[in-house]
Amino acid sequence: MATTEALDSEISDLYARISTLQAHRANLASILLSQPHLQPRLEQRPVLHERNRRNAAKIVEKQAKRNIENVYRACAGVTAYKVKDPDPYAVDNGNILGVRIEVSIGGKFVETYHVLFNRPNAQHKNMLKIHKHTIPPCIPLQPLANKWLPITRKDAETTTEQNLLKFGRSLRKELVSWHLRLEAVEKLRVEAGLENKSAEREEERAESTIGKVLNTFVSDDEDEEDEERTRRRRDGPVRITDIEADTAVREITVTWSDGRAAVVKVAKDGQIEKAAVRFEDGARDSALVRKAVGRIEGLIQRLTA
Repeated sequence: MATTEALDSEISDLYARISTLQAHRANLASILLSQPHLQPRLEQRPVLHERNRRNAAKIVEKQAKRNIENVYRACAGVTAYKVKDPDPYAVDNGNILGVRIEVSIGGKFVETYHVLFNRPNAQHKNMLKIHKHTIPPCIPLQPLANKWLPITRKDAETTTEQNLLKFGRSLRKELVSWHLRLEAVEKLRVEAGLENKSAEREEERAESTIGKVLNTFVSDDEDEEDEERTRRRRDGPVRITDIEADTAVREITVTWSDGRAAVVKVAKDGQIEKAAVRFEDGARDSALVRKAVGRIEGLIQRLTA
């Protein structure tokens, strides 16, 4: 007789198999409905069952619209759509215009962001205001809105010109450049051999706090262990021990095992504009400062050359 665990495992496998088959069926249906010769053939008359022909034509037309939407999302990167706010007291009867921004890096979609707009003033039909959004705080959304989507004053008789197209392009440029800088920092960590250090640090931090009483008193033995660890690190070969960046990836800090630290300022396009490198005693390292200036992608090679 099968055990309960074995039955649960079989049921889970069956559910997984069903999900796989359903996804495969949907994929085959999309391929079939996207055939270019299918729609003209459905327009031919007379047919034996006119009702079935009309239903099939509607399904093919729906698939064609979906294909066009996917093409625009893949190529344009910024698309618009309409939604309805379910709140009965929403502004403008709940009419919402959404802007979808697709960010792709290296041929793959990494993130999708949304900005929802409403019309706060019924007298100005073309005047939009940001209602909700999913943009990260480090992206200057409000300055872009102030520049391209200025709001008319309540006592103004004429509307202020808004440019939603330029707003979408500028916002997508900010998002793409931010993701490119994030990816560049991750590559720097891999080049320096620190790709797993962040996860290890979080695990060590969690393990050190679980089941322990935290206080401000530190024993002499712990101080001696820290000093011994620091001494072994400095006596060994000089290497990069940490690479950190702020949320906007506009400032990157590189730390070496001998106590040196470099702080570089990164422009939006990934160009390092300024750098400062200091030893542990506060002295400057002018040679590394000159090497640090350049593209962010080759920072580790320049610093270790």
